[in-house]
Amino acid sequence: MRPMTATLIPLSSALGYTFAALMLKRATERGVGPWRVMVLVNWTVALLFLPWWLKGGNAFEWAHCFHAIISGATFFVGQILTFLALSRGDVSITTPVLGTKVILVAFFAALFAGENLTPSLWLAAFLTTVATALLGGEIRTNRERVLPSLMFGFSAATAYASADIQQLKWAPAWGFGHYAPVMFITVGCLALCAVPLLPEPLSTMPRRSAIWAMGGGTILALQATGIAYSIAEFREVTLTNIIYNTRGVWSVLLVWAAGHWFSNTERSVGNAIMGRRLLGASLLLIAVLIGLKRP
Repeated sequence: MRPMTATLIPLSSALGYTFAALMLKRATERGVGPWRVMVLVNWTVALLFLPWWLKGGNAFEWAHCFHAIISGATFFVGQILTFLALSRGDVSITTPVLGTKVILVAFFAALFAGENLTPSLWLAAFLTTVATALLGGEIRTNRERVLPSLMFGFSAATAYASADIQQLKWAPAWGFGHYAPVMFITVGCLALCAVPLLPEPLSTMPRRSAIWAMGGGTILALQATGIAYSIAEFREVTLTNIIYNTRGVWSVLLVWAAGHWFSNTERSVGNAIMGRRLLGASLLLIAVLIGLKRP
C-alpha cells in the first residue's frame, strides 16, 4: 500500500513554496530590492542543505565536484530570474509559469536523452500555450506586471529544468548526500560574489525585510528538501512532480484569499482577472498531467 506521506510531503512542499514566494515578495518591497534578499535567501538555503553531507555518498572525485558546481551555477541563474519575476511581476502569474519546468524537463530529456515526443506531450505543450494566454490576458492593462512574470518566469523554468537534467545525469555517480551540499554551497558563493555589486550594503537592510527574507529562504530550503527526500525515498519522480506542481493553483488561491496578510495587492486586479489566472493555472496542471502520462 502506498504510504500517505508520499502524497503529503510533496503537497506540503508545494504549499510551502507558495508561502515562501509571498514572503520573499514582501521582503523585496518598500525599496529594498530583490538583490539583497537574494543573497540572504541563497545563504540560508546553502546552510540548511549542509546536513545532507552526513547522509554520505560515493568517494570524492574532482569530476563529481565539478558537475555539482555546474548544477549550482545553473540553479543560481534560475534563482536570479525567479527573483526578477517575483519582484517585477505577480506571484499569481510567476508561480504557475514556473510549473512549466516539468514540461521543459520532458522536452530536454527528448533532446538530450533520446526520449521520443509523444502525442500527449504535444497536447500538453498546446495546453501550456493556452494557459499562458489566460495568465497574460490582461497584458494591455497591466503590461508592466504581466510581461516580467511571463518572460522571467519561463526563463527561470528553463534554467531549473536544465539543472534537473544535470542532476539526473550526474548526481547518482557521487550520491545526493554529497552532490546537493556542494551544489548549494556553489549557489551561496555565487550570491556572495554579488555582494560588492549590491546597490546598498546588507547592513542597511531594514530588519523587518531581513526577517521576511530569512523566513522565506528557510521555507524555500525546507520545501526543496521535502521534494528531494520524496524522490529519494519513494522513487516516484513523476507523481511527486505532479503533486508539487499544484503550487501554481495554490499561488492563485492564496493571493486571492490571503494575499493581504503579506501586504500583497495582486487581488486588486479584480475577480475576473484572478479567475482567469486560476483557470490558466489549472490548465497548466492538466498539461503536466497529460504531458507526463506514460502509455
